Amino acid sequence: MNGWIKGAIAASVVGASFPVSGALTDYSYTAGQLIRYALGALILIALLKGRLGRPTLKELALLNATAAVGMVGFNLAVLAAVDHIGATNAGVIIGASPVVLALATGHRQVLPAALVVVAGAAIVNGADSGVTLLGTLLAIGALVGEVGFTLLAAPLLPRLGPMRVAAWAAILATVQLAVLSRGEIPTPTLTHTAAILYLAVITTALAFVLWFSAVQSLGSGRAGLLVGFMPIAAVAADAALNGRAPSAADLAGTALVAIGIALGARPETAKALLRGGTRAASAAASAGTSSTCPAASSSPAGAPPAPASRR
Repeated sequence: MNGWIKGAIAASVVGASFPVSGALTDYSYTAGQLIRYALGALILIALLKGRLGRPTLKELALLNATAAVGMVGFNLAVLAAVDHIGATNAGVIIGASPVVLALATGHRQVLPAALVVVAGAAIVNGADSGVTLLGTLLAIGALVGEVGFTLLAAPLLPRLGPMRVAAWAAILATVQLAVLSRGEIPTPTLTHTAAILYLAVITTALAFVLWFSAVQSLGSGRAGLLVGFMPIAAVAADAALNGRAPSAADLAGTALVAIGIALGARPETAKALLRGGTRAASAAASAGTSSTCPAASSSPAGAPPAPASRR
């Protein structure tokens, strides 16, 4: 199984878990995530037969940061953002992670593909007017957590491997959540238990390992493109669980995501697009500076905002 397939499965599994997580909205967040990560850690430890390796102090620090930023912090920020601006608006902001990963890793050749993927994911997610400053900041915090989950773990993968990184991160997330919950764990209902088991077995023990394998194989920038599968999988799971047929926007967004990922899988195509865009920008700049019209040579700051910026 190559890195693209592993990453696509991982992102799809995580996306499909969003409707499942909805079953836990009336249960203690910290307790639910604590049980989830504890069970996931036990499964991974069993699969590793207890051979967790011996992380150095630097590696332990990175593992702790991965758990704090990409697991505990991310989930806290997502829940708060959804509470303030709704899942669709939060999803559009968090869905920008492929672009952020491409920029953060310096993979400029992936940037055109990342922009296409983000556009497609934004269409699938949708957006409305219920955006607030606090909610936006919380969603940006979740975006940072999403990106940090990949970037912080990437240096650990060559020596520890995907499964050990996932196991250690789950262990440390469990400890962090135990501190936050202060040991208060309400008794879950059967519905809560089923949702927690799904998140522990399918999302934590399976998807995290596949995702780290994809990052190790493809690199953070290219693997980040596959995040576009998350909203698509969420829509598909919602359709299966609740009988909601995908809209025309869902289908159009899915097509864009597929095109973006295809571009990312063919770096030479993405490079050609990037060179073409650079040449077009240079030509436009030359035309603007040689114009005798004052408005043509004015700074971008003085220009009216683009329609996309008025959302």
